[in-house]
Amino acid sequence: MNSIYTAEQVKAFEKSSFVNKGDDLLAMMEAANNSVDELVKAYPKSEFLILCGPGNNGGDGYFIGIGLSKLNKSVKFLNVLDNSKKSHLCEHAFKKAKNLKFITSSELKNISIDTVIIDAIFGIGGRIELSKQLEEILSVCNEFKSKVAIDIPTGLDSNTGEISKACFNADKTITFIAYKLGQRINKGKNFSGKLILKDLGLGMTKKITPLIKEFSFKDIKGSIPKRKNSAHKGDHGKLLVIAGDEGFGGAGIMSAESGLKTGAGLVRLLTRKLHISASLARNPEIMVSGADNAQDLEENLSWPNAIVAGPGMFKNFWSEQILYKLLVTIADKKIPTLLDAGALRLVTNKAFSKMKLHDQMVLTPHPGEAADMLKVSIQEIQKDRIESAKKLQKKYNCVIVLKGQGTIICNKKEMYLCSSGGPELAVAGTGDILSGVIGSLIAQGLTPLDAAITGVGLHAQAGENFATKVGTIGLAASELIPQIRKLLN
Repeated sequence: MNSIYTAEQVKAFEKSSFVNKGDDLLAMMEAANNSVDELVKAYPKSEFLILCGPGNNGGDGYFIGIGLSKLNKSVKFLNVLDNSKKSHLCEHAFKKAKNLKFITSSELKNISIDTVIIDAIFGIGGRIELSKQLEEILSVCNEFKSKVAIDIPTGLDSNTGEISKACFNADKTITFIAYKLGQRINKGKNFSGKLILKDLGLGMTKKITPLIKEFSFKDIKGSIPKRKNSAHKGDHGKLLVIAGDEGFGGAGIMSAESGLKTGAGLVRLLTRKLHISASLARNPEIMVSGADNAQDLEENLSWPNAIVAGPGMFKNFWSEQILYKLLVTIADKKIPTLLDAGALRLVTNKAFSKMKLHDQMVLTPHPGEAADMLKVSIQEIQKDRIESAKKLQKKYNCVIVLKGQGTIICNKKEMYLCSSGGPELAVAGTGDILSGVIGSLIAQGLTPLDAAITGVGLHAQAGENFATKVGTIGLAASELIPQIRKLLN
């Protein structure tokens, strides 16, 4: 897993690491040398244009240019924000580069688009609000074929991943000391391109606890439950899926099927009676029961090791009474339970206001559901997804899975970010599949947090595999199930 930090964490660590006079200059030169090595390896025959700002990131840029010129590479500089006061280190580097070739912004149009553009304007201290002149420069630079950012692309917020009106759209970013949060979430992930980390020998990841850990499928493979040769169905858990109000039977059927086909030993679906025949026709292996009221639910609650509730539920009498009865019954039993979709919107109703959820529960909202749960706008959720996940966890005291690009998972102490998955998953029903997978993993013995992390990793990788073979358009949610099953095996 990759350790991800805020800009403030990196700055504080960097400052504490410079204990002797001149350490900061040595670190800058080390960063430049590392960058030169990467640039020469990636672009052995290219010319370079380096955009330098007035701060230490600009100093990095000047030293990079000096290093490239010593290797007989063609290097030009554009001194951006020339009238701004330079930092001490930037001024030092600028004086050493003064005899090299400089151009003005008006000369950009004369530079070949095959030139490698290097953005060393603001870096980690960058800002989103840019001058019109700088926005125009970045717009021109984004037309070039090869674009490399030094530490952070200009116009990108290094904490939130938000971008300015014009942002340097890097193909790759050479970043220093540690990965920054803004490079891995929201639009920052796309505008940073491929990340190349150079820790400069400071070892931050071994000394400082990260804000969040980033994972992909390869990181969670070891968490997948293993089967013994002597195993029987009772060893793999019993999963109860409560889902599928009138008109939404498919959600419950898909969630139960994904639970069955991702390893739960026994799966039972409790749904509206009118969906029984469809469920049996699709999956005769799943025990399906019809429920007219909450009493029909109660007799099923002594059976499962894990419960999934909410897919295909909404604000009407059947869904409300079933969910109310469920939450009352499991309050003391602490049966691990996942709430998704309609159940998440229902718990915001006044009737549920005194219900206490427990730390063995998993809530899996998408941004719209999260907005309802926190009574804010979707835009506010998306603006700072990390903070939104924290607020959800604090309010509901559960494991939170905030779905979307860069799904975030957290409990009271830990926070994780999924680096996999893409737009292929942005279709109806994929959340129902994910609920079944996580529920199945809980039933098989994983903790709610580990099940959430493992389930999200499997789900995201399945989406990527589909996109690789077919493309990002046209995924039907149930097509994820055989992909996930293959990954499990």
